[in-house]
Amino acid sequence: MTLAAMLRFKRPTTLLWGLGLCLVFFFYVSLPSANTDQCECRGHQKAVTTSAFLGQSLFQAPKTFPNDRHKMAVLVPFRDRFEEMLEFVPHIHNFLNAQHKNHHLYIINQVDNLRFNRASLLNVGFLESGVDCDYIAMHDVDLLPMNTALTYEFPHDGPYHVAAPHLHPRYHYPTFIGGILLVKREHFRKVDGLSNKYWGWGLEDDEFFARLKEAKLEIFRPGNLTSATKDTFRHIHDRRVRRRDMIKCYNQQEITRHRDRQTGLSTVRYKIQSKKEMTIQGAPMTILNVILECDKFITPWCDCTENVGNVPKSQQKPEKLDDVIVPKLNRKKHLSQDG
Repeated sequence: MTLAAMLRFKRPTTLLWGLGLCLVFFFYVSLPSANTDQCECRGHQKAVTTSAFLGQSLFQAPKTFPNDRHKMAVLVPFRDRFEEMLEFVPHIHNFLNAQHKNHHLYIINQVDNLRFNRASLLNVGFLESGVDCDYIAMHDVDLLPMNTALTYEFPHDGPYHVAAPHLHPRYHYPTFIGGILLVKREHFRKVDGLSNKYWGWGLEDDEFFARLKEAKLEIFRPGNLTSATKDTFRHIHDRRVRRRDMIKCYNQQEITRHRDRQTGLSTVRYKIQSKKEMTIQGAPMTILNVILECDKFITPWCDCTENVGNVPKSQQKPEKLDDVIVPKLNRKKHLSQDG
């Protein structure tokens, strides 16, 4: 007598259970994985996933400092700079811990196919960061503070520009406010955040300076430091490896030289693809994988793959032709510098 016959006559339910378990197992292994750690959008830039940090420790709760009555959200716009992030995150975390500053790091990672938009990512980071953070640090991932006298104190009286022109290793013009800027949440909302028109590299900080000035917000900067442009910060961006996206298409150069009164924090359009809590060398952070959306009637230059130099008939002109935030640049000279 066969095994099947024995099971059929002696234990009829055993065979049924065995077949049932086999069917369940078959459907389980054939279904696609729902693990969000490996979630990527088809055709999009690679999302930051757990596998990208293989060997890094699991998320650890940040330290809290009771004597600091404030908490800072460190917002880091990001795309394809993993080596820089691996160095930046533990460095800034340890730097702020040494000052007993309550903080949390947010890496805002752009994963769509559009051109990089630093300003929109900062708007997203502001909206997605914890409500317990009462001020933000708009922080470049490639700029590491080295002088321990640099402080990230709550900016009571107005925005505080940590990476001041007399300290930044590359940019020294008087109205420069890039690199690292601390802003109270109420002040960021007052000026409606940053413009969303700046796809590609440059000028979004200059437009934000115009917003702060128009709102009569005074900008404060560090003073009485013993260091200067060569030893206050370490700039870890290698422009030979990662060139800036300085292409201009349609009438981008003309429009983005003027104050933007159409877009800002209240108009940014995006989706959160996924949210991850991770730790790098004991430094906790939140990674937001972000898909930005583009209104191609307002900013067709969010994608310059086919129309470099062309001007669409539907594109609007600046509201005020005299509302210039920066003079017209020599494009060839600017491209050769590629800062």
